[in-house]
Amino acid sequence: MNKNLTDQFMKWNGSTNIACCLLTRIAGNTFSISAANTRFTERLKITDFESLEKIIENRDHLNKSLSHDAAEEWTVFCETMHCFLDCRCQRIEDNVCVLWISAAEQQPIDVLSDIPIGIIRMKVAQGPAKLHCTYMNSEALAMTGTSGNEASKCFHASDLMHVHSADACRIEHMLAMFISGKAMQPLECRLRPQDGHVRWIRVSLSWVIPQKVLQLAFVNISTEKETLAHNRQNQVLLQKILDTTQAAIFWKDAERRFTGVSKAFLEYYGFDSEQVLLGKNDEDMGWHSDPDPYKNDELRVLQGESTTRVPGMCFCKGENRHIVASKSPLYEDGKIVGLVGSFEDVTSEYMLRKDVVDLNAKLHAALKKERQANRAKSDFLLRMSHDMRTPLATIVGLSDLELKKHREPDLTKAFSTIKACSNFLLAILSDILDLQKLSNGKIDVTPTICTGAHSAKNIESIIRPQAEAKNITFITHFNCTATNCHAQIDTRKVQQIIVNLLNNAVKYTQPGGTITWRNDISGENADSIVVTHVISDNGPGISKKFQARMYSPFTQEDHVSSAGSGLGLAIVKNLVDILGGNITCKSAPGQGTTFTVILPHKKATAADITAFHKKNRTQHAAVPLEGRKILICEDNAINSEILKEMLESEGALCEQAFNGREGVEKARGRNYDIVMMDIRMPVMDGYQATREIREFDVDTPIVALSANVFADEIQNAFESGMDEFLEKPVVMSKMFSVLGQLLSTTSDAPLHGPD
Repeated sequence: MNKNLTDQFMKWNGSTNIACCLLTRIAGNTFSISAANTRFTERLKITDFESLEKIIENRDHLNKSLSHDAAEEWTVFCETMHCFLDCRCQRIEDNVCVLWISAAEQQPIDVLSDIPIGIIRMKVAQGPAKLHCTYMNSEALAMTGTSGNEASKCFHASDLMHVHSADACRIEHMLAMFISGKAMQPLECRLRPQDGHVRWIRVSLSWVIPQKVLQLAFVNISTEKETLAHNRQNQVLLQKILDTTQAAIFWKDAERRFTGVSKAFLEYYGFDSEQVLLGKNDEDMGWHSDPDPYKNDELRVLQGESTTRVPGMCFCKGENRHIVASKSPLYEDGKIVGLVGSFEDVTSEYMLRKDVVDLNAKLHAALKKERQANRAKSDFLLRMSHDMRTPLATIVGLSDLELKKHREPDLTKAFSTIKACSNFLLAILSDILDLQKLSNGKIDVTPTICTGAHSAKNIESIIRPQAEAKNITFITHFNCTATNCHAQIDTRKVQQIIVNLLNNAVKYTQPGGTITWRNDISGENADSIVVTHVISDNGPGISKKFQARMYSPFTQEDHVSSAGSGLGLAIVKNLVDILGGNITCKSAPGQGTTFTVILPHKKATAADITAFHKKNRTQHAAVPLEGRKILICEDNAINSEILKEMLESEGALCEQAFNGREGVEKARGRNYDIVMMDIRMPVMDGYQATREIREFDVDTPIVALSANVFADEIQNAFESGMDEFLEKPVVMSKMFSVLGQLLSTTSDAPLHGPD
């Protein structure tokens, strides 16, 4: 019979060790697996829970083959294992339960002694108050901290187990309900053993003998509780983070359905609870007029791609809002199980950017309009420059010629007055043009070698006659001399600054007054020197109110009636800034005025100084025009005659052409020493005429003549092939200097042969 039992048991369980050990206990040792009949203990690890469940389910079939006592004990064991199986899913130790079974000659064998669950059997006498402990296994004793003697004296399960006072009533209630015949679910409660260490357990109840002996089976779930508590704490912390962050956060499953959202998300859409969203996707919520881009974006994320700040729109609270969303895949065991994302409302930023774009468009339109206005202004000034300078050139030229011819006092005075008035008009015109150049940033800085004495002498020669004419004392102190001040700076701009300031001093100082000009080296290092110019007068002075705006164009103090354009100081300030200097003014009404101008100069090297002196000697060398053949291309007959008379007064032989085409034809058939080329002429302008001449003659010097002194005009003249540029009205001394320099680089003999 025992052999049949073993075979049947093995059929259900498939484990010889378990089958033999259990049958040894049940059959009273009539069948032993030990041939030597010796003591042994097998340590079995039961992992095949399905097989164990099958054994318990078929216990009735096995009972038929056992004696009454064996069958009863087998029933108790199956009930215990049933409790064990109820609790096994709560175990954390790799779901492995260790069962120790003693066999062989041990009498009796306690199959429950060392299993890792607590077992307590209690005999029911007269209700729950008369429960008497009949058995506690080693695990129960260890977890409750109860001794065997103490157990036999306990009549309440809560006392026996040292249940926490807060949970004792629940245990007693559970027992009462179970004894009364109600099925009870496992209960979780706390133990407080004598060692003081609180443990959490899960308790299950079963009958060993119905209504007579019941069994409490419990497992230690403290680690599980700690883990759950830790997880809850983390969840609370995470929830606090989610609730306090301003970003709307959401997470979805692999089907793009919402599984949770943050508080900010709910507030953004105005939802009271996330239940509105759970299990739904964006299309279900109807947030997007075109959901496909958002769906495709999430499908890419579910393929493993992350997205950052993807722009989009959503319908929220009755209006379309602009958002940017970022999303990443969620992984579990290396597989993508969903996605997590967040979005920000950027409607304000979008509208701000739109406003900026609109503003930029308006600014662009305004700038375009301003450029058109500036272009129109430049064109006007260009025409004015040409149209005004042309007649002024005639007046100045004729005045120079008449002053050269006549010695009669009356005529000399008359022509001098004409010339002075013309020069005054030219000065105003030059101021306007200079201001236009400065405002357009078209002023070029051309450093040249200057010596303090030479520059000062040139300026003094301009100012002293004006001062003497008004009976004004003009005092100079020059500490920056030729011996100690060789430097590089744009000398024309420096002279323009000083002359403007001195002109103002002469203009506003009354007869009998005094003007002082002092310059000095105020700083020096290895590479540069700093020159300070101080210009003072004892004129009427300048009020504090006007000093605040005196560098603005077209401004004059209210009480001043002196002639002028009101541009001088504006030009001075701009030029000082361009040269990297500084200008200050100290003045008060009735106390005169002092201007201090500080200008940095780059030191000139020995090579620079040598080249400068060599060029000077060349420029000042007397190169006679006697016998030189010069072609004058000028459409204005009067100006052409004035030029011709000026040149012939020095012995030059002149021919005239009155448009560019005529000038090219004459230049093609004859050899000229110099060609004087007006830029603006009918039929063909000076640029084109020069380019055509350069096709067959690259050597003959060509001098540009123009009333337009803008940088573009000068640059175009040189690019077309011209060698020098003279502005109208032509100053005789300057013209002869330029012609002398050009002729000094060519053959000393005239290029043309005898007529």
